[in-house]
Amino acid sequence: MLEKTALWFRLLFVWFNLVACDTNIYSSFVPDDSDQARMEKARVQLDEQEYDSALETLGEVERDSNELRLLRVSARLGASGLSMWSILKDIVDGDGFDDSNGSGIDNFFDLLSAGVVGDGDTRPVRLEALTSSIEDLIAAPDQKAPRVKNLSCFLAGILALPNVADATAAIQGTSSSLSALAATVDASSSNPICPDLSSLNANLATISQVQANFALIFAATDGCKLVDFKGTGGNLNAIEQQLAKFNQQADRGCSPTPACGSGAACQALGLGCVYQALTAEGKASLPTDGSVTNCELVQNCLNPSSCF
Repeated sequence: MLEKTALWFRLLFVWFNLVACDTNIYSSFVPDDSDQARMEKARVQLDEQEYDSALETLGEVERDSNELRLLRVSARLGASGLSMWSILKDIVDGDGFDDSNGSGIDNFFDLLSAGVVGDGDTRPVRLEALTSSIEDLIAAPDQKAPRVKNLSCFLAGILALPNVADATAAIQGTSSSLSALAATVDASSSNPICPDLSSLNANLATISQVQANFALIFAATDGCKLVDFKGTGGNLNAIEQQLAKFNQQADRGCSPTPACGSGAACQALGLGCVYQALTAEGKASLPTDGSVTNCELVQNCLNPSSCF
């Protein structure tokens, strides 16, 4: 029980150090200028869990600042139901809490689950809150300020969990579409005609969103001490292991004639129309360039266990 309580307080300490400003982010003072007055009003609304009202109040603030963005993130996450308290509850309620041997932020990430974003209608709302909050922070006036950088990195670590699950499902759906496509095309023809690509394109739309989320995660964690997505450190926590594996296995370039085996899905990848669909985003797919394109994600992760 004492160990569980001690970890609880360590997690709280991590959070407060991530979001606190040079003065307490929720301190009660009212500066003279109107922007500061609005932000103080928003702080009170946050204390009262009036998240939508806080977002409206913060929308009236004219001058951009790191403080404004930190408050806006708190309000946005709270409005989605993804407050720090729900994150801590996910950790404490998990099966691994009492058995955890780690400490600090590694322990925190090891105890999180992909279910922290919920399911049903709640899930897309919370995912949107996470992605927009990370985008908000990495575009802050002083992006390198420790609390802004650490919070964006921390939220990216949380986003990584459901994104890996979504990537796996998207790859499986794309593989099924490719296999079905291969069965309708005469690959022996000198000029094989591709049939309807609507099923493949629908799955590729999901792949594109997953790819965009990974790009955002890597942008937020680049140079961050909380998450080593390149796998260059020693002991990696669960999220670091997943991101490092994806980064190393997926970022291997893209070819019009991929060597991925004799399966039906792989054979479909060799069709010109499929390659055109995979490269429609127009981005160069260079190996180890630090960027994973849609084409790389599909070709190199056709077997999801290779990347996730």
